[in-house]
Amino acid sequence: MTERAGDSARESASPAAANERSGTAYAPIAVTVYPSFEALPDRFAAFLDASGGRNFFQSMAWYRAVLRASGPRTDQPRIYAAECRGQPAAVLVARERQAAGKLKSHMLLGPSHGLYAMAYAPRLDPETGAAGLRAIAAEIARRASPPLDMLRFDSLDPAPPEFAAFTAAWRAAGMLVQRFRQLDRFYADVEGLTLETYLARLPVPLQTSFARLQRRWARSGRGRFEMVTGGPELKSALIDYALVDLQSRADAEPYPLCVAEVAQAAAHAGALRLGTYRVDDTPAAAQIWIVSGGTATLWRSHHARKFAPLAVGPTLTQEMLRHILAVDRVREIDFGIDNALRCRPFIEGHERVGLLAFNTRTPKGWLGAGRHIGGHAALSTARLLRQRLRRVRQSLRSGR
Repeated sequence: MTERAGDSARESASPAAANERSGTAYAPIAVTVYPSFEALPDRFAAFLDASGGRNFFQSMAWYRAVLRASGPRTDQPRIYAAECRGQPAAVLVARERQAAGKLKSHMLLGPSHGLYAMAYAPRLDPETGAAGLRAIAAEIARRASPPLDMLRFDSLDPAPPEFAAFTAAWRAAGMLVQRFRQLDRFYADVEGLTLETYLARLPVPLQTSFARLQRRWARSGRGRFEMVTGGPELKSALIDYALVDLQSRADAEPYPLCVAEVAQAAAHAGALRLGTYRVDDTPAAAQIWIVSGGTATLWRSHHARKFAPLAVGPTLTQEMLRHILAVDRVREIDFGIDNALRCRPFIEGHERVGLLAFNTRTPKGWLGAGRHIGGHAALSTARLLRQRLRRVRQSLRSGR
């Protein structure tokens, strides 16, 4: 059974039963649910750390930060760990939420609000991971107490094989699954480039615009670029970032404390690049980039409204890229959903999707499926009928 908040972790499925439900030919798989990373055995911590060393957004530091600060305080961490022959097979990091939404459903969600997660995926062993994931899904669908009605995971990359295994696991557990599209993220291959060679690949009007900005700031002497990667300066840099954010046109952060939590975790991991552009010593623009695994990710970008006519946002982006390309020498830039300095053909869009899974063993699971899957089908049918009716009307008018 799934333990309540504060309970110690315990094995929640017998190995034989988990193996039978997973439909695998491997040795029996045991599934255990842990209420915190502190309770996680060393072998699973090392399993997660191996991924985190390649990508900060898959590290335990990242999971800890977003679980702690990007959701309601009543949410409870849930770490599902599957092992085969005493070795980690799969780990699913999630949060449990009671009385969610209009239906007051019992839900399991990804560790972070979609606004804070760059890309989410379960951690899988190359050989036993798919079977371990099926065992975890079977455990969640059939043995969680109280039963989970609905699951939601955001920011999934549909391209890797992990996504297919993730979807298949919930279906094998008897859940109804709905995939939905989220905002695309945009990437640029920048291996071996400097800022100058990068800008040379942009359209001529953009090159001219950025050259003009450089000359303007050089002549005026009013602008100053600063960047912090950690240390004693981080606290004041985060205050400057918050001041810019408050003066920007962006919507308010749903969980503002999460920005500071993630920045501090990234600084400790050596991955933080927090840039500020000042005009007359006043913070005018601020960006947070995360650099890990050869990729620089633009995680947050804001500029104060009153400085918008001075194009401080693009100016700061240019200065951050100068450092990232010259010092960090990354292979790839993840611009997120931001269109700053984007240009085809060397900018590539990567689709991100969300996944909903409905537990058909609970009334609220069926109701949720009816609202989401049935409602989506009804809207699609109505849209199709409207299109056909429009064509009939056009035919009748043209025949008059």
